[in-house]
Amino acid sequence: MYLQNKYTRWYYNIIQRAQSRILSADVYTEKHHVIPSSLGGSNSTSNIASLTSREHFVCHLLLTKMTKGNDLFKMKHAVSMLMNAKNIGKGRYVPSSRLYEYVKKCHLEAINESWTEEKRQKHSKKLISYNALVDKTSPEYVSRITKIKQYQKSKIWTEKAIQTRLDNCLKNAAARKGQPWTDKKRQSILNTYLQKNLNIAIEIIALHDCGLNNLQISKQLNVSWEKVKYSLQHREDFETYRLSH
Repeated sequence: MYLQNKYTRWYYNIIQRAQSRILSADVYTEKHHVIPSSLGGSNSTSNIASLTSREHFVCHLLLTKMTKGNDLFKMKHAVSMLMNAKNIGKGRYVPSSRLYEYVKKCHLEAINESWTEEKRQKHSKKLISYNALVDKTSPEYVSRITKIKQYQKSKIWTEKAIQTRLDNCLKNAAARKGQPWTDKKRQSILNTYLQKNLNIAIEIIALHDCGLNNLQISKQLNVSWEKVKYSLQHREDFETYRLSH
């Protein structure tokens, strides 16, 4: 399953040496799957090798040179995760700045290669379908959204992240400059919003018909006051969209 090259030979030399030696108890070691679990490797003794932390890191680095396709993506992700692991022992290997940069670059390239335009469109359709059908009042959904909101509130935005987001906004604004907003484009944007927010809008409208005001609806459904207001303003659009779909 591995490519036949010098990196594979180096890899198995490390593995064979590790499986045939006996280390003293004070030597820090880590268990390594010869054939990684993500590639179908088992937990059998023959597929396990006790490696020093440096050997473990080197082996995962070599695996990125021994695989291709989806297996390569998995191995690049694995070595990145290993590099970011917390120091759980005195012998934890710390890579040099050059290796750190190389692994980060490999991981980013793997992600970019993995997310093809076809995969992005498929993922987008899946999210739209999920948001249209999911019960947004269910405990599972509420818990998930709460965790996401807590993460976003606690997230620390670096100067680089802020600048990147600003650059993207300016880039998109420049691309739209001079382009007229046709009725077709407005309707397309409205339909996207209606599809994503249909379920919650139906609940908002139902509670409003029961006599609750905007603030009461906002608190009961745990949504923003602006979303309540917008849903009621576009009540006819939501009902027309629901009937047509």
